[in-house]
Amino acid sequence: MKNRHHKTKNRKFPLRRFVKVSIVYFLLFTVIFGMIDYYALMAFNFLWFLALAAVIAVFFGYYHVKKAKHDHVDDVADELL
Repeated sequence: MKNRHHKTKNRKFPLRRFVKVSIVYFLLFTVIFGMIDYYALMAFNFLWFLALAAVIAVFFGYYHVKKAKHDHVDDVADELL
């Protein structure tokens, strides 16, 4: 007997929203890491910070889209992009 109350969600992943939110997170982390590099008297290679910001932005973007809750980041992404 099938469980009638249990429905599987077979939604498509919102790729456009993911890209917009990831870009906003990337910009945010790039600015934060740029400030860290500036106050460290530019002792680090900024390309490492850009790569780290990209990885973190993809992670946070994926988590944000999977959470499926409208947030301030969505508002900023809709206004900027």
